Amino acid sequence: MTGKRSHAAARSLIYGIHPVQETLKVGRRRVDAVYLSRVFKRDSPLHGLLEQRETRVKRVSDEELSRMAGTPNHQGICAGTEPFPYHSLDEIIEPEDLPSHVLVILDEIQDPGNLGNIIRSAECLGAAGVVLSRDRSAAVTPAVEKVAAGASAHIPIARVVNVARALENLKREGYWIFAAEMTAGHTWFSAQLGGKTAFVLGSEAKGIRRLVREKCDLSISIPLVGRIDSLNVAQAATVLLAEALRQRTVESGKPED
Repeated sequence: MTGKRSHAAARSLIYGIHPVQETLKVGRRRVDAVYLSRVFKRDSPLHGLLEQRETRVKRVSDEELSRMAGTPNHQGICAGTEPFPYHSLDEIIEPEDLPSHVLVILDEIQDPGNLGNIIRSAECLGAAGVVLSRDRSAAVTPAVEKVAAGASAHIPIARVVNVARALENLKREGYWIFAAEMTAGHTWFSAQLGGKTAFVLGSEAKGIRRLVREKCDLSISIPLVGRIDSLNVAQAATVLLAEALRQRTVESGKPED
């Protein structure tokens, strides 16, 4: 690095108790200041964390917090931070102590709510990382981080220019690539998800693009018995990640609760 980024250029913002709290806990991202509602409880556990991190705190009105966050759903807290720290795909898969070898690959997911929920499920269910397409895709914004409820501070997230090429790279590393598609003939019940596994999920409107699907090893579906004929993409990701976790748990010999 040849020079320092200016404070103004580096500034971003997150809001909500869990996103701010987990960002402070992890410490991967600089927090310049935390803005609290004047009625935010002074005995909140968050205050101890703020003191530990020696974070500058400023009390402001709810109206000012709503203006800063762009929404009234800020839970009485905002934080000025560095921009979200994306990883590269190599940084996600290289560590030897990965929590698992399960990845979630998102091909042009555009709804911030879906992205936030997928990030939360991926973190809670032990995925190693989430990979986003750079173009025509939702990015990790403050709204996404609020929905993710702090999970985005923990799980590595990458953005790639070419999803199909990223899948080729993963296959060279020994990953088995599963395309999640509603009409697939194979179901998740018959899929072996205990090893190096990547789930590919497509956009809300168009699904997985043809060139991306062609790089997948197998398309799988989730059998449904209700009168509604589909899950949304975030729900589908959660179901698949839960089954991958179950299979890893069984293979490792750990007792299931």
